[in-house]
Amino acid sequence: MAFDLDGTLLFNGTIAPGALRAIRDWRSAGNLAVLATGKSIHATRQALEGIDIFFDDFVLYTGAVVTDSDFRVRHSSTISHEVLSGVVELLGGCDEQINVYATTLDTPDALILDRISTRTTGILVNPRRMDPSEIPEHTFIGVPIWIPDNEDLITRVQRSIAAEFPGVDCHRNQDFLDIVPGGATKGSGLQRLLDSMDGVSGGVETFTIGDSWNDLDMHRWADVSASFTYSPREVRAETTMVVDTAEEFIARVL
Repeated sequence: MAFDLDGTLLFNGTIAPGALRAIRDWRSAGNLAVLATGKSIHATRQALEGIDIFFDDFVLYTGAVVTDSDFRVRHSSTISHEVLSGVVELLGGCDEQINVYATTLDTPDALILDRISTRTTGILVNPRRMDPSEIPEHTFIGVPIWIPDNEDLITRVQRSIAAEFPGVDCHRNQDFLDIVPGGATKGSGLQRLLDSMDGVSGGVETFTIGDSWNDLDMHRWADVSASFTYSPREVRAETTMVVDTAEEFIARVL
């Protein structure tokens, strides 16, 4: 079973005791639990710090990176410096409430364009500041863009990214857009993980649970999928079940 994190398991910086018990029950029954999130390695470690939970594997950066349970990288793909610089130039030229972040494999998440200085997001916590001149010094996996409370702007930016940078994918997750290497989705990351499991990939039953648009690819990949009563209508329409909580889904399929 693949679990999204923010808005699925993690709320206000913690995971409910019922969800933690349900995941332990799932694994105790001999099943695998995988975390599939748009977060980076650093942000995922940070989010799970102090929480008593174990995942057998991780699909991170919306499928661009696959790791084992100790965050040892099994697969990764990258975004070019030219794309990141181009995104900063494109969005830096408009007078809108937009923050642009940059994620790497081995450093804390960076804030590279700051236009929302009066607010903070719980999705990317305490990012370090990065000047655009530092871009050539790092290897990047993803480019999260935060656009709060502006559906029209999110749509326009997503269309602009698709038009200007056809070699990458841009996934929607509530009020974030995540730019990732072309072909990277949670579904493709999970399939890559499954293919890497010697003697396991045949006949495996797959389950997914996630709340937002960037979970759609993994829901389409799964045999059984679940979204939430609070998920967007388009997401609810494409899942096998609609539930109130992750623990409800686990209880229904165990």
